[in-house]
Amino acid sequence: MKKDRILIVGDDSPSSLKAIRYGYELAAKLNAKVALAGVVDEALAEGNVDAGVFPDQAAHDLKKSTKDFLSHMKEDYGKDIDTEFFTPEGEVKETILNLAKEWEATLIVAGTHGRKGLNRLLMGSVAEGILRDSNIPVMVVPMKI
Repeated sequence: MKKDRILIVGDDSPSSLKAIRYGYELAAKLNAKVALAGVVDEALAEGNVDAGVFPDQAAHDLKKSTKDFLSHMKEDYGKDIDTEFFTPEGEVKETILNLAKEWEATLIVAGTHGRKGLNRLLMGSVAEGILRDSNIPVMVVPMKI
């Protein structure tokens, strides 16, 4: 099975940084194209009206910082790799699964925080949800490697 379109899920967490690095290393070995995606969670862009930051501006700023982050990741890890950037808004798992289908990805690479116990129960695991519901192979990069 050919893995020539790799969707890498990225944010600025340490586990995601590892996943981005591993995803680009794999893409280089396979001569694959990369989609680097950072999902913008609108719930995090509430703004602060008292400080003069309105929700629309906060969402715009969050999207811009996500795009900037992804651009830096390509510079750091994927200089010679054909990369498309995506910063869709929405719930991470569903948005990534939809993007993988639309972009026709052949592999998804995501990091995991390695939470256990109550934290995992309360926070859930985005990577686990992607792994469970994906129709294509998923590479989950653990934090402790």
